[in-house]
This record gives sequence, C-alpha cells and structure tokens, in this order.
Amino acid sequence: MDVRFSFVQDDTVSGIDVIVRAREKNETVRELLSKLSAVSVRSAYGNAFAETYDISINDIILVVRGGRYVTAKTITGERIIKDALVRIEEKLDPVWFVRISQSEIINLKYVKKWDFVGGGIIQINMENEIICHASRRYASHIRDTLRKGRAM
Repeated sequence: MDVRFSFVQDDTVSGIDVIVRAREKNETVRELLSKLSAVSVRSAYGNAFAETYDISINDIILVVRGGRYVTAKTITGERIIKDALVRIEEKLDPVWFVRISQSEIINLKYVKKWDFVGGGIIQINMENEIICHASRRYASHIRDTLRKGRAM
C-alpha cells in the first residue's frame, strides 16, 4: 500500500482535520486511524497540563506529594505545584504516567530499571538518580500495566 502525506491550507477550518482516503477501510487504515487518535489524545493531555501548571508534560520524571505540597521532579529541576495529587493525575497521560503509591506518580519514559524485591515491593530507578519504591497496594496495577505493554 502506497502512503502519501500532504498539507492543504484551508482558512475555513478552525483546528486540524485529518482525512484518510483509501479504496477500502482495511486493517491498515484502521490501525492508522487508531494511532492518529492516540496521538491526538496524548497531545490534549500535554496541552492541558502545560496550560494549568506551566510545565511541559514531557519533562516530568516524577510527581510526588510531600506534606502540604506536590512537587514535580523534571529533567531540569523541581517545581512545586499547588494542587491535589489526584487532580494532577487526571491531567497526566495514563499511557505514560502510573501511580506507584499514594504519594507518587512516575513517567514510564524515564524508568531506567525495575527491581522486583521481596515482599511485593518494586524498586524503580529513574533518570537523574531518582529511586522510588512502589507500594504493595499498587504492585499488581503496575505489573498489569507493564504486561499489557501499554507504554511500549
């Protein structure tokens, strides 16, 4: 199947319209539409987060609640976010961000190593020498996420 991409400027459209033209709606077309849809959803998560907290979602390694504040550890440093962790989690892309405990959410893009230690606890080595521990309560959720290959 020959695939071509082109751009057509249209001043009557407010946004982006993607039209896929093919002889039939076969598996290749369905897969392409599915991937385009997923990219669109991820972009919406990133835009919503950046507008609300002024932090690029792609830079976040870890979001952690400590005391009264929530801190986003990014590749460039730390940023304090004055919001509840549950509201922050709603704005993060569930494909890449996984809650590992009541107080931590990690970005799977920055995981260097998983270590399944005894007692159901998971030690996670992240970029910037950050080490996290997943609680037993979230271990099965994390394993299910990794088995599904959701973030791969």
